[in-house]
Amino acid sequence: MEKPRERAVNHGIKSLSNAELISILLRTGKKGKSVVEVSESMLKRFENSLLEMQRADVEDLLKVEGVGTAKALTIQAALEIGYRMWHESLRKKKTIESVEDVYNLCEDMILLSVETVRVIVLNSQLGMIATRDITIGTATASLIHPREIFSVAVKYPTSGIILVHNHPSGNPKPSDDDFKVTKRVKDAGKIMGIELLDHVIVASGGYYSFAQENKI
Repeated sequence: MEKPRERAVNHGIKSLSNAELISILLRTGKKGKSVVEVSESMLKRFENSLLEMQRADVEDLLKVEGVGTAKALTIQAALEIGYRMWHESLRKKKTIESVEDVYNLCEDMILLSVETVRVIVLNSQLGMIATRDITIGTATASLIHPREIFSVAVKYPTSGIILVHNHPSGNPKPSDDDFKVTKRVKDAGKIMGIELLDHVIVASGGYYSFAQENKI
């Protein structure tokens, strides 16, 4: 039976299961347990989810038998590289033409465990000038103030902005506070001459667009 490294060489890295990929990072197992078995135990601890593993800290990874600090950091580094590469690829698109474009650009926010606010700054042709994460809240609430949002926007030749934030709960349905914040930012934008084009909530359960629902 081929070992993960042999299969990767002979059939390509995509042929490996998640446990086998992790085993290549771990390199060795522990007494009485192969490296693939240690990898399977690690996956099981995190509900067979690479996403949950990416969210884990070193202390959580160290609770897996056969995983020391060096191995835990190797796993964290590999998952972080994957996250950054994915995030970089999402930012290659330069024009925002639909709410789906917004969701694709900000889908990485689903991975965050606390509510985070992102401002997308656009020119008059809906070309993306910049994106900026401006505030971080708790697991259930973010703190958004128009002053923070427009202090970012005015640094650029801005025609409009799109506000995005995540719901770690997985449910994109807006709260009463989300509606209030949207109105405050919209009203402030009129004074500043910078239009709030949309406010999009992203979550593992999908997204909610205030513009698409005619709530802006």
